[in-house]
Amino acid sequence: MKNIQLLNKLAQITVVILLALVVGCGQAPSSGNSDDAAKIDSLKKENEKLKASLARAQKRIGNLLADRGGAATVVKAGLSVPEILDELREIKMTSENKSSVQRRINFLLESLVEEGDASVSHIRDFLNEMQDVEFAVQRSSEEEGRSRGRGGRGSEWMERMRNRGRSSSSSLSFEQPPSLRIALMDVLKEIGGSSAELALGEVLSKTARGFEVAYAAKTVRSMIGDDAYRKEAIDAAHDLLSNPIEIPNPNNFDKNSKRYLFSVLEMYNDQTFIQTAQGMLVSDDGKIDKTVLGYLDDVGKEQSMDAIYQAFKSGKVTDRGDLEDLAESGVKYAGSNPQANQMFNEIMSSDDTDMRVKWSVLREMDDSDDTAVLQSRLNLMSNIQPSENDAENKIMQMYTKEIEAKINGEEFDMRKEMQGLGGDFWRNAFGRGDRDRDRDRSRGEERRNQPTVIRGQ
Repeated sequence: MKNIQLLNKLAQITVVILLALVVGCGQAPSSGNSDDAAKIDSLKKENEKLKASLARAQKRIGNLLADRGGAATVVKAGLSVPEILDELREIKMTSENKSSVQRRINFLLESLVEEGDASVSHIRDFLNEMQDVEFAVQRSSEEEGRSRGRGGRGSEWMERMRNRGRSSSSSLSFEQPPSLRIALMDVLKEIGGSSAELALGEVLSKTARGFEVAYAAKTVRSMIGDDAYRKEAIDAAHDLLSNPIEIPNPNNFDKNSKRYLFSVLEMYNDQTFIQTAQGMLVSDDGKIDKTVLGYLDDVGKEQSMDAIYQAFKSGKVTDRGDLEDLAESGVKYAGSNPQANQMFNEIMSSDDTDMRVKWSVLREMDDSDDTAVLQSRLNLMSNIQPSENDAENKIMQMYTKEIEAKINGEEFDMRKEMQGLGGDFWRNAFGRGDRDRDRDRSRGEERRNQPTVIRGQ
């Protein structure tokens, strides 16, 4: 879009320069006196400057056209806003026409921006229709057939590759808008004004898509301020999280709806959903919902300590990775929160706790700049009774020395300390030594059981 505006400006500059050249060269002062001679010399110099400026402008135009892949795409003169929207509705992008269609989309969107307030009511009507057009490559029936022929796993892998980086996370930043509705929200932002803001506010109150709630909230906040449409955005997020709506033919953005909705609560630092979110932390199958934990961690903070602790000790969560996440989220308040202190003691004192979970906890203990908190954590660690596991005791001593050094303002080389214990120590500490030896032994047996190959036969 910016290239088009720049082309127009450069074209205008070129015309001005040409006119200046014509007018300047058309002057014919008499050469009867020294003043006229001076004028002629001055005009010649000015003429050379204008020619140089013209050459630079023409070169710049050529470069921009080359960057755009040839001649500029031009919208028919007099194309109205409804006609532009109708054309955008019918956009179909394939692997063959992707570049040209993307340029056309950009030009049409820029045309809506140039129409200004005249576009807003039509865009608002379209958004209220709750229809959308994805700006994604549509595969032909032949391509679909080839995909099906590869089998289930192959086609699933291809689908993941096509969508990688576009919607695999809750990102709200795009080089190109992924759909018409998102593109029109960008247009409203470019146009600005109260009518455009109201149109975005209506999206917040009407859409059932978490992705759109998040994008509209982000857009209107960038226009007005961080608290813009706070109530509407938070109400929409609460409603859709508490009463999810199934979207027909969901795309990857829709599949990540929960992430987007919680990101809205994080945008506005909304703490009114903490209690509800605590009940969503552990699923029926004992898995931790990482999105919910992230919200409780970032927004709930210490208010969420009880829910995190209860989830950890409930016995429902058995996955080691989930237990590590819970432990790290809870122990970050150790030294200042009694429940976090209790959680630390129970983790480090239990013989049933996986060593990798304990290590995750110990790595969190030096993460504070408050000397009083660090001292309190050091006291907690010193009160843990030595384990029958010598490796565990050495790791505890290593992190104890690290915190002591931090309290005293001294340097501590953790990497050197870890290397000093040796590779075998770490393999055995985390239970990998025996498995590695068994695996090597199995490999040796496999090699011995292979048929002998005699060259030449």
